[in-house]
Amino acid sequence: MRPSILGIGAQKCTSSWLHAIAASHPEIGTSDPKEVDFFSYYFDRGYAWYENHFPELPAARAYFECSPSYFHDPRAPGRARAYRSDLKVIAMLRDPVARAFSNHLHEIVKGHIPPCPFEDGLANNPAYIEQGLYATHLGRWLDAFGEARVRVMFSEEVAADAGAAAESLFRFAGVDAGFDSPIIRERRNESDRARLPALRQSLRAGGDWMRRRGLEPALARIKETGPVASVLKANRVEIRSEIPAMRPETRERLAGIFAPEMERLRAMIGRERLPWERPAAVPEAAARPAAMTDAHP
Repeated sequence: MRPSILGIGAQKCTSSWLHAIAASHPEIGTSDPKEVDFFSYYFDRGYAWYENHFPELPAARAYFECSPSYFHDPRAPGRARAYRSDLKVIAMLRDPVARAFSNHLHEIVKGHIPPCPFEDGLANNPAYIEQGLYATHLGRWLDAFGEARVRVMFSEEVAADAGAAAESLFRFAGVDAGFDSPIIRERRNESDRARLPALRQSLRAGGDWMRRRGLEPALARIKETGPVASVLKANRVEIRSEIPAMRPETRERLAGIFAPEMERLRAMIGRERLPWERPAAVPEAAARPAAMTDAHP
């Protein structure tokens, strides 16, 4: 059960959705747990240790693992290529400013830092910016595997058309692209905390038990039933309601920091505009029909 597809992040860029969609496909085997972090943190444990994280799936045509730490760890691309040079790689990206704020909420939810304004977290944790240097990190993966084996996807486009994103993933993986996953529109890994952590832990343990037995479609239906959905909703506390929004001047400063990286990223992937970028403003005179302008022949 050697993985043939890697999800490499970035962190807080829909990687949980990516893993869940892959796991729901009957022809894709996935790692247990989702994030093995082998090519970043646990490389010294060896290939056998890594491959033991992939339960056998008789119908599998591909095996998939997703660890966001791979995206920004400079050692990971070379290690992954040495392990298997024909790996396919999927990078999930999003607006780097929004990603940084989500990173902050994640640190609070995980208990790594106490609840505090984003600006305090930003001053304390340089990874908020470092993980958003998309062109720098993606460039290493492109150097290692080439453009044909690296697929870039965007959280904003997943949100806009989850079905098309899932089909793109399945086609890239070489499995049945027409599979209609029952969890395509299910939200994953939101920035919230549990009112009763023990209840959430128990529910997730039950969900993981069902996933390991290929019961993801049934699990999705159960989570949509009235009583279960009500319990899940009642146990959620949206962390965004407790943390002040990012200050406008902070947003502007971060956008300036990330601007050179985004310019390089557009060139790398051949896109004139990234999903979170607005179209360039058209001058008013140019936007009006010729008959409506003040100038005359």
